[in-house]
Amino acid sequence: MSHQALKSGRYWFTEKDLVKPLDWDYIDSLKGDAKLALELYMEGRVSLGKAAQICGLTVREFDEIRAKARVPLRGPED
Repeated sequence: MSHQALKSGRYWFTEKDLVKPLDWDYIDSLKGDAKLALELYMEGRVSLGKAAQICGLTVREFDEIRAKARVPLRGPED
C-alpha cells in the first residue's frame, strides 16, 4: 500500500474522492490479515463483508478499521 498505488489508479477511488487524506501511518501499522483485507478492499477486489471475513472480524469491526484509515465506503455503483 502506498501513495504511489493511489496515484497510479490501483484503488477504486481517487484522491479527489477523499474527504481527508488516507491515514497512511495507521494503514502501515496494521498487521497480517487486517492489512491484506484492507488492501483488497481498497483495490475493489472484495466487499466490506468479505474483507471482514478474511481477517476474522465482524463487519462492524472491520468497518472501524476502514474508517480510521479514512478509506471511503464503497457503494454498489462503485
